[in-house]
Amino acid sequence: MIEITPAILGPGIEEEYADAMAAIRDLRTALGERRLTNDTPDGRLLLEIAWLEQEIGRGRLPIPVGANTVFYLVGSGELNHIPGVQESLGRLYVVLKGIGLIKPRHIPVLVSMIDALYADAHAIWVEVPAGEQEVMEDLRARGDALRREHWPSADPLARRYNGLANPVLNERVANFSNRIAGIRAALFRDWRPSAAKKPPLDPPKPGLPREAPPEPDRPWKGWFRP
Repeated sequence: MIEITPAILGPGIEEEYADAMAAIRDLRTALGERRLTNDTPDGRLLLEIAWLEQEIGRGRLPIPVGANTVFYLVGSGELNHIPGVQESLGRLYVVLKGIGLIKPRHIPVLVSMIDALYADAHAIWVEVPAGEQEVMEDLRARGDALRREHWPSADPLARRYNGLANPVLNERVANFSNRIAGIRAALFRDWRPSAAKKPPLDPPKPGLPREAPPEPDRPWKGWFRP
């Protein structure tokens, strides 16, 4: 793996704020003129993104954010039938979750992850079945495309990019399942490579603390009478 420098990590929370606001703008375009209400999934989402805009504008939102309507709707898929929602909602989820979106400065990290995994697999190549070799060769080709600044598109082999589909590699290559999952997320879902993930980011201005303060020692004792 290459060294993860401050330049690769990149800017602080302002980058996450900008990415979140871009996703929110796309969501507003996709949802159009709908009613803000808790009675419908799209209404709840509009209320949620209005709150997010407010907190970002005031510089009070930490990253990652706690469980919210965005996370629920990504899981439920209730709004995926609306054109433009699924992709924008997914981007907003990745930002709010603290995973972060992949940027051009992360490509060398992703290529390094691919190279390292391919090298570990090639060390036991004679033991690897043809089908699993095909997956690794496909992965190497994607790395080569990235070196040429060509983003490789998804293809039918993408569904085989997991540990369970590659039992020999999963057993013989250290941490294969997690490593291939991280590469797959960066290639096919635009996630920031895990090696370049930012630490939790505090907001520029004080807001709600990440954890509740300890309970006071009953300061109200004696305030009330039966």
